[in-house]
Amino acid sequence: MSISSLKVAEPGHVLGIDSLRALAVWVVIVYHLNASFLPGGFVGVDIFFAISGFVITKSLLERAPKSVFSFFTGFYRRRFVRIAPALFAYLIIFSALASYFIPKAFLSGGIYETARWAVIGASNIQLVQSSDGYFGERMDYNPFIQTWSLGVEEQFYLFYPLIISFLVFAIIRSRKALERLSVLALILVTVLSLGVSVWQTNNDGLSAFYLLPARFWELALGGLLCILITRFNRFTNLGPRARSLVFAFGLGLVTLSLVFANVNEFPYWWAIPPVIGALLLIHSSNTVGDSNSKVFKLLTAKHIVYFGKISYSLYLWHWGVFVLMRWTLGLSLWWHYLVALVLTVGLAAASYKFIETPFRTGTFIRKMPDWRVIVAGSLVALVSVVAVDFSKSEMTRRAIAITDPQFKDSKAIADKLATIPKSDIGVGHSIVFVGDSHAGHYKYMGQWIFKKTGAKFSRIINFGCAYVNLQGFATNGIARCPTDEEITASIVAKTKPGDIIVLSSFTTPRIATLDAPSDRKEILETLLSDSRQQDRAKALVDGISVVKSLQAKGLQVIIAAPTPVFVSPTDRCIRWFNNMNPICANGFREPIEFQKELRAPVMESYTELANKTGATLWDPFPLLCSDGKYCYSEKDGRYLFVDQHHLSSNGNLLLIGSFLETLETIWK
Repeated sequence: MSISSLKVAEPGHVLGIDSLRALAVWVVIVYHLNASFLPGGFVGVDIFFAISGFVITKSLLERAPKSVFSFFTGFYRRRFVRIAPALFAYLIIFSALASYFIPKAFLSGGIYETARWAVIGASNIQLVQSSDGYFGERMDYNPFIQTWSLGVEEQFYLFYPLIISFLVFAIIRSRKALERLSVLALILVTVLSLGVSVWQTNNDGLSAFYLLPARFWELALGGLLCILITRFNRFTNLGPRARSLVFAFGLGLVTLSLVFANVNEFPYWWAIPPVIGALLLIHSSNTVGDSNSKVFKLLTAKHIVYFGKISYSLYLWHWGVFVLMRWTLGLSLWWHYLVALVLTVGLAAASYKFIETPFRTGTFIRKMPDWRVIVAGSLVALVSVVAVDFSKSEMTRRAIAITDPQFKDSKAIADKLATIPKSDIGVGHSIVFVGDSHAGHYKYMGQWIFKKTGAKFSRIINFGCAYVNLQGFATNGIARCPTDEEITASIVAKTKPGDIIVLSSFTTPRIATLDAPSDRKEILETLLSDSRQQDRAKALVDGISVVKSLQAKGLQVIIAAPTPVFVSPTDRCIRWFNNMNPICANGFREPIEFQKELRAPVMESYTELANKTGATLWDPFPLLCSDGKYCYSEKDGRYLFVDQHHLSSNGNLLLIGSFLETLETIWK
């Protein structure tokens, strides 16, 4: 069958789709370049979802399959040839580039897992499992994050054809009742998905953003529009005024979303306006009557249509370019933006011409049977996984090569530990570091304590989730954090009276974003504001309660005071290609007076917490800022921190003596 009621620009191609794709991809690119340029640019993905639902439904309806088997194999062949070649090429190339240009660090943690899952169209699931939100800071440094939306679409392709197959065969066999039942089933599933989106947005935002159940409705609405105007001939004969109104209303909804969309109310309800707007634009663009109209000329403008045709490659490759620039030159100055855009368009054009087009239109591929294309594609997918794993091993190899002695000086460690006598003060007891990543950055010290005292060492860490957070505000708003009560229960379950609990969380403000220094005057003013003082006062009351509950179980508590924070991250500022990155301009030291001002408000809370509970306050700050002028993240070619605020093994080595003295005062 054919879809004769739609106006087409070429066989199987719907007028206006490429123009809308061009809009969708460029608003995403602008948003990713700098979110302040277009605050709601992330809704471009939702526009893509609506387009995909429409186009896929059209593709399924306009073919008369010979059998159920050929219906599905033909569909999956077309989808595979459309998506996989450019995706696999991207994953292989950027995995290799990442192994050289991206250091093995917290910010780069999980990137290769994302790439591996992307091969099978499931990176969105991996990102939920790793609790990394699309708007989390680590995501700006993961070159494979954009594949999450491909995962949603690919999973949609697994389920959607099952519903449409009933509709197709009902049409072929003229079964009106089955046809209507199929459409009703699709409507019900769409409504159910919207309901899931509403619930998850309020209760599980990460899953709502990334997973298919809360996104299905966006693609399905595109399909329903296609069915509505092709099978039921609804709203296809609009007059000029009506067409203009539909177009204007659709464009207005999209524009509204681009300017005002709120990430905290997403996908419900802010995904609704761009999806509805996209559907109205799709419909109005295919009912344009006058080929001389301004709208028609806009929709068919050569450059706009071209960007629409390469939109998939633009979407795929732009993110890798942006991420590598963040890791190397930076992405915060006007010339950075220019270089990034030129590279993006160049790579996308090359990908479209040399990868996408040959695989989609090449004679060799077109002559291959469906099953052979699918089998060959599976083998290429396996090769892609092997390539990703090889690149991951290369990253690890390079990391090991530069770690010793720069971040972990093995000889200095051996020499230092040799001077510390063994004792049995910790035998029969445990020492447990509890908190966020700032409990994690004492792992080397914990291991050495086990060797020297016999105390068992363990950690209870929830990354991005402070425990006894005396600053009173979240340092990582995207993490799904357990409550203090839940963490306390975990501590009690794995300890016994006499064990030591070390509380360590990130409680001083950062003095830089991941891209540039922050305004220091503004930071201090915010710290001393009435609202922050109230936050700290409440946090202190809560902290006292938590510490006393631990002490009531016979546990000894050490409170680790905050370490210094820096602008320049060592792991991103030690290679030749980092020389021009603005984030590295500050060097590896910070004035001690500013650091003292920065930590003074929360140190008041730490001191009062120790005084009111009898807990031991241990402060590593004097050892890290020992000359009275500066705090250092690097000394004599040895890095004490691995990034802007996490200690390295060398940093731990500087502190081990002081911490052991503190333990000896408790375990006498």
